[in-house]
Amino acid sequence: MNQHFNFAGGRRLGRSALALTMACTGIVLAGTGCGRTLTITQMDYINTAVQFGRTSGELTGEPLEVNVVCVHPHDLDNDLNSLLDPKQSITSDLWYKHRPRPGDKIEDEGHDRMRLPANQIFLLTDEKQCYGVRKGPWLRGAIVDKRKKVPVRFDFGPNLHDRRSVIYVFPKFIDAKGETLPVPPVKFHPPGDYKEQLFVEIGVDENRDNHGQYIDQKTERKLGRKSE
Repeated sequence: MNQHFNFAGGRRLGRSALALTMACTGIVLAGTGCGRTLTITQMDYINTAVQFGRTSGELTGEPLEVNVVCVHPHDLDNDLNSLLDPKQSITSDLWYKHRPRPGDKIEDEGHDRMRLPANQIFLLTDEKQCYGVRKGPWLRGAIVDKRKKVPVRFDFGPNLHDRRSVIYVFPKFIDAKGETLPVPPVKFHPPGDYKEQLFVEIGVDENRDNHGQYIDQKTERKLGRKSE
C-alpha cells in the first residue's frame, strides 16, 4: 500500500477516509504476511538523564517517546533520507531532528526533513499532533506503567529480505537541557533475517555513555543468519 497518513488536526493525506480512520486508531492492514510484534522490556525507571545530579534513589525518570521506523529500498533513493541508510550510523538525536513533522507531505519541496510515508512510522507518544501511526502512550518505566513488557504490533510490508530494508527503534532520551541524546537505535537489518517476534530492552546503566541511557537489541537472528 502506498497510502500515507497524517493525523495533525485530522487532515487526510491518504487516498481514502478509511485510510485516515485506520491511522488515527492505530490500525494497520496486515494480510501481507509481514506483520511484526516488537516487545519492549522497560526497567523500573527509564529516561533518567534529565535528572542528572540526583542520587540513584531519586532518579525516577521522565516519560519516553519511542519511534519504530520502517525503511524500504525506494525510500533511500531520496537524498533527504540518506541518514536512514543501514550503512550509516544514525543516532536518535538525528532522527528526532530530521524526522517528518505534522503537516508534511512527501512531495513537498519547502523543507529539508526526511520524506517517509506516515504509515511506516509507529509511535509511542502522548503528543496530540504527530506524523505517523500512534500505537500507545509514552513509556514511563515499569513501576509507573505497572507493566514491564510493552508490545508494539505493526506491518512492515514487502522487501523484508532486501539489504537496503531496515527497521529502526529510536528512543527519545533527553538530558537536563531537554536535548535528545545521541543514543544509537536498535537496528533490524534486514528485517527478514529476524523472526516475527522482535525484542528490545530499555533501561539505565550508570557505566554506559549518555548518562547511562540505553536500548539493547534482544532478538536472535534466524538460524543460519550471521549477525552484523
